[in-house]
Amino acid sequence: MSKKLVINADDYGLTEDANKAVIECFTRGAVTDMSLLVVGDSFEHAVKLARKNNINKIGVHLALTGPFKPLTPARFSKSYIPFLIRYFAGLVKKEEIYAEFKNQILKVKKEGFAITHLDSHQHIHMVPGILKIVIKLMKEENIDYVRFPKEKINIFTELMDPLAIIRSLMLLPMCGLSERLLDVPGIKHNDYFAGHSRALRLRKKDLLRAISNLKDGLTELGCHPWNREEERAALCDKGLVDEIKARSIELVSY
Repeated sequence: MSKKLVINADDYGLTEDANKAVIECFTRGAVTDMSLLVVGDSFEHAVKLARKNNINKIGVHLALTGPFKPLTPARFSKSYIPFLIRYFAGLVKKEEIYAEFKNQILKVKKEGFAITHLDSHQHIHMVPGILKIVIKLMKEENIDYVRFPKEKINIFTELMDPLAIIRSLMLLPMCGLSERLLDVPGIKHNDYFAGHSRALRLRKKDLLRAISNLKDGLTELGCHPWNREEERAALCDKGLVDEIKARSIELVSY
């Protein structure tokens, strides 16, 4: 097997500044794919910018949490934990989740984009019951790939970063419960993932560490180039692309 790497920028559509940062890293940097936040404040701007740069395929960043206005009567939660409390208390109807996700996907399709993959804000699609809905929609809408954000923990790095420990402890159990659900004919996903524990604060050394530890197969590295200038600069650094090529890693998109 060969080493393949998707560097995916999340939250395209969040703000105009976020859109510009993502496009910059896509057109002149190492970013090879992006996920469109349909309920973001700058969705229309993101669509126009993508067309201007001849982008005709894109991922969808499904959302049920955050300060966003849903497309259906479904009610969003501000963050992950409040949503999980409501969900496991039976206060969130699965039909509402299906309808909201369906409408988010269809809105992207109506703009003429082919959908490369699905992922989600705060990885909410890793909740097992929600992943079942996502897989159903993938089959209905002929979408091949979904993000599997299970990230190997670097014990030394995590101990030096309490926030990273909390992030991992929240996500890993959900990935463990959901992994078996992905073993479905026609459903594809990345083999490995990087970028979660350092989300919103990736530095060049974090990117280089991830690249140096890459295994054979398909790895997705999630990033947010709009959040910090240091992250945007690192992703646009020609040296990063050179380092990837020097290690015989193929940069690909979904």
